[in-house]
Amino acid sequence: MNKPKKNLIFTVTHGRTGTTMLTEVFKIFSDTLSVHEPEPNYATALPKVKEDPRHALVFLERKIKEINSTQHSNYVETSNVFGKGFLIPLLRSGIFPNLIFLNRDFRETAKSLYKRGSTPMRTQRGAHFSADPRAPGSLPIFSPDTLSDYQLCYWGVLDSYFRQLEAKNIYDQEDKKYCWVTADAFHDFDFTMSIGHHFGLEVKSHDSAKALHSKITTQHHNPNVNKREVDQANLTKEEIAVIDRIAFFKPLFIDEVLSSDFISNHVISEISNHNN
Repeated sequence: MNKPKKNLIFTVTHGRTGTTMLTEVFKIFSDTLSVHEPEPNYATALPKVKEDPRHALVFLERKIKEINSTQHSNYVETSNVFGKGFLIPLLRSGIFPNLIFLNRDFRETAKSLYKRGSTPMRTQRGAHFSADPRAPGSLPIFSPDTLSDYQLCYWGVLDSYFRQLEAKNIYDQEDKKYCWVTADAFHDFDFTMSIGHHFGLEVKSHDSAKALHSKITTQHHNPNVNKREVDQANLTKEEIAVIDRIAFFKPLFIDEVLSSDFISNHVISEISNHNN
């Protein structure tokens, strides 16, 4: 595979976590091309990659070639699909992009996916933008066919967290750069600048960058217009069932989930009461 000639920054995340806003925020940095889901688009290739991961290598050859043809020295791409089947093949090729592990409250993310109809296994959008519990390399869970649509969306969110932790372990061993963030944190200009500096990015004019940042962060990016409603009364019960099914395979990962900042307090309370 051709080596990239750019300073690469990619996200490992799930959809509905703020990637669209993040794309715009990184445009404050000079000599930086920041894009969301450009062609060639990971989402187009994901269904084939889930069937045969070797398809990822063919796709990544095209992707790197396209990136190398751009004018800027720094390339930021915030597609949430990258981490769901393309990161590990890229690392196996010896290419280690800078990584942003972008997160949001697990429940709110799953609800947004459910409303949008991006259900793993079951919808066309889910096929192109979500992992599949039946595909090798995904977060294991038994009897996924018996899960509700919301539970599959929640599983998908945890699957992305699983892949983030996997990537973190690899990057720690290889001494490569990454950061854990939320989209809300990028509303702070100084924080945004610190992340940019961490990845080798600069601005030409501090005042101009700050003004652009203010304009970007006061806008509402990629709102969810779908009206599909979630049964709020059963969310805690449904999420605990997903967590329980995963724990048979990945108990240490579930410990990470339960100690994270993104798990619902209702889930923690219910599990604690049950254990007591």
